Amino acid sequence: MDAPAIYRIALDVMGGDNAPVALLEGARAALQAHPELFLHLVGDEDRLRPLLAHTGLKGELASRFAIVHAASVVDMDDKATSILKEKKDSSIRVAAQLVREGKADGVVSMGHTGAAMVASKMVLGTLSGVDRPCLAAILPNMQGRPTVLLDVGANIDCRPDQIAQFAIMGSIYAEGVLGIPGPRVGVLSVGEEEGKGSTTTREAAEALKDIDLNFAGNAEGRDIWNGKFDVIACDGFVGNALLKSAEALAEGLVQGMKGVFKENLLTKLAALLTLNGLKRFAARLDYAEYGGAPLLGVKGVSIIGHGRSNAKAVHSAIRAALMASEHRVNDQIQASLGRLMSQAGSQETS
Repeated sequence: MDAPAIYRIALDVMGGDNAPVALLEGARAALQAHPELFLHLVGDEDRLRPLLAHTGLKGELASRFAIVHAASVVDMDDKATSILKEKKDSSIRVAAQLVREGKADGVVSMGHTGAAMVASKMVLGTLSGVDRPCLAAILPNMQGRPTVLLDVGANIDCRPDQIAQFAIMGSIYAEGVLGIPGPRVGVLSVGEEEGKGSTTTREAAEALKDIDLNFAGNAEGRDIWNGKFDVIACDGFVGNALLKSAEALAEGLVQGMKGVFKENLLTKLAALLTLNGLKRFAARLDYAEYGGAPLLGVKGVSIIGHGRSNAKAVHSAIRAALMASEHRVNDQIQASLGRLMSQAGSQETS
């Protein structure tokens, strides 16, 4: 009998507002939940070693992780490109290098988003056939399942064929990692009717009609939240604006509800009576369930999490990297794009 496969993930333990403790706690939870997982904990060894026992990384788990020393960390006021010169020894650069050298299957970071993207693109490199890697946000919808929105900031100006590529990569990720069979794919536009939108969105939709995936037409902004589509493709400018707006709205709703429920005795009583329902509603919208945004189209797996991630979100991000590695998402992306390029070549010569 063959030995079970072991998947190695490099975790940037120094990145994020709650580093390194939340990162180590999330690492412990991931190791406990996934016996096929091995973690490279990348960061300042002198800071990390005293925290291992405190965060539960001891005993039987000790053989399933290793500390990889990184002397520096990319701070939020550093330039994203600092990892290429000034901070080659930073935790995100060292973690990405482990993937490049074949010592890890994927990298997870909750730190500087720009630096994580630069590390993924420049250190890992781009898959053959991928014109531009894209950042995908996994957003909870009102049906209780995720919607994949991409691109959300890696590419500001995009051609129609690039948006079509984003849709293909998002569909593969939704099916392979999120477990959505035959994900419904749409292009974000200003109306659901065919022919609506800009020249770019219309041409992207037209390109996707002839591709072997479950293309369902134009998606409107409301469709991100109502669950009508599983994957929605757009350019990075629009996607990033939507993502930031959604984050601010969610925070505002939570704070507003807290304020209303504290107004008087009756509202406090109402809060107690509806507490279980409110908790279920909040759980549907909890970003920590999905952990981070995959950067699709790079060699190896790259998951970029929110800077405020707690241990639960860290665990979820590691799980996403593990599942992407297990399901060989990159092989599927490369194969799908290869088939499309062959079809396009055949059509041009016919």
